[in-house]
Amino acid sequence: MEILEANINNYHLLRNTLITGNPIIIPTDTNYNFCCLPNDKEAIDKIFEYKIRPKNKPLSIFISRPENWERYGTSKHTDIMNFLIKKFWPGALNIIIENKTDYDYALNGSNTISLGCVSNKVFRDFVDYVGGVVAITSANISGTADDTLITESIAIQHIGDKVDYLLRSQTEITNTKSSTIVKINDEGTVSVIREGDISKEQIRSILHERGITVEN
Repeated sequence: MEILEANINNYHLLRNTLITGNPIIIPTDTNYNFCCLPNDKEAIDKIFEYKIRPKNKPLSIFISRPENWERYGTSKHTDIMNFLIKKFWPGALNIIIENKTDYDYALNGSNTISLGCVSNKVFRDFVDYVGGVVAITSANISGTADDTLITESIAIQHIGDKVDYLLRSQTEITNTKSSTIVKINDEGTVSVIREGDISKEQIRSILHERGITVEN
């Protein structure tokens, strides 16, 4: 595996790697992640093979610009979605809403989509360069690092002999847990699916300002 610094020449190389059906590893605000184009079945299959991950688990879809979320998902409660985005994006919060893409293979046919938009500048610049959207999942063997973030060194240890390139973050990753995941429910409530550094109590407190209930 070759470790690449963030620059336009390397972005071009990495984009070509993605276009030819090969995943790469990139940083987010939390984990180093496998990354591929969201409609690339060949690359998606490779990710599940390399991760030894059951195919019944969908990938997450991450975008470079918060304001573009409506290209990929829809919600009966756009006010809640926009409020969460205003408060937490870009940042370590994934939001599950209804899917409106044709990324069926990456999402395993799910009618929902887990959208993220992180603050890591290298991630956002690169994803912008490749079109504004990618599919990701943490760069480790499934079930082997559930209680720790996937650092550069862990990603290399787990996956270094599988992919050609890792794009290095220019800033230290300071989060201590994987992203918090929430779901906007049809009833206009919010469920916390996974709690990360953005805590359930923090979400509850902020949504309380708008009279929005966070379910237990």
